[in-house]
Amino acid sequence: MPTCALCKYDKPLMGSHVIPQFVYDRIKANSPTGYLRGGISDVNLRKQDGDKLKLLCGDCEQRFSKAEKTFSEEVFRPYHESGTLCFEYGPWLSYFICSVNWRTLHLDNIGFHKKKEWLDEILLVLDEAERVLSDYLLGNRSDIGSIENHICPMFEITGSDSPLKEPNFLFRASVFDYTWFVPADDAFYVCANLAGVLIFTIIRKGVNDIWDNTLVSLNGGSIKQPQRINSPLICNMVQLLDQSSQNSISQKQKDKIIESLKKNPEASQAKSFQYRKLDRKLQDNQQG
Repeated sequence: MPTCALCKYDKPLMGSHVIPQFVYDRIKANSPTGYLRGGISDVNLRKQDGDKLKLLCGDCEQRFSKAEKTFSEEVFRPYHESGTLCFEYGPWLSYFICSVNWRTLHLDNIGFHKKKEWLDEILLVLDEAERVLSDYLLGNRSDIGSIENHICPMFEITGSDSPLKEPNFLFRASVFDYTWFVPADDAFYVCANLAGVLIFTIIRKGVNDIWDNTLVSLNGGSIKQPQRINSPLICNMVQLLDQSSQNSISQKQKDKIIESLKKNPEASQAKSFQYRKLDRKLQDNQQG
């Protein structure tokens, strides 16, 4: 019998998304073709769903489902349907962010230990953070120690100073998550982009980090604008998106896209096209 990654009991495991299903559903709904692309690593892979892993038992899947539903209804859907950037939240938001970023940290930790590229001192910090988050998610503790959760719904980027050519499209039409360590700052982060809603679990901040109006309280509160983040994590995130934008789509995949567009007369109204229009304005401003 396999072992559940969270509760550690030997139970049948479910096919679990690391990033919740509703994020992939939204990206497909916003796409003119109704498909997903393979993400920042493989733009030539066309998919209908996000990756699933045998990670959690049915009971632990249910632990996460209530917070996922509330986040989708109170934050994610209003953000995509009406551009909402400010909202009230309860304890469910911290739980939701922990549940997503714990999955990322758990899977990344497995890889870090196998590769043995990092010092034991670094791995110990990540292992302890995973343990703290696990205990919190299981209800064995009511806090997450010195760890902080943050959230930043991306606003429409209209300025001409963006280092990315297509920032609106790249953030709002993508999903990615990873754990990152900054040796120079002794800083540790876990982050995820949920189609434009950025969530962060900061294990240890960098000495020069600035996170204004992004902190998520365990007990609830409100997220208001303006928000400001100044962190090497954001620079790294932008670099990853810039690298992914350099990957060219094959002619075969271009033909599939054209064929899908021909079959869908309303494709020009898809939100992903609106994001690209904003980005074309950015490029015009930069050239002007």
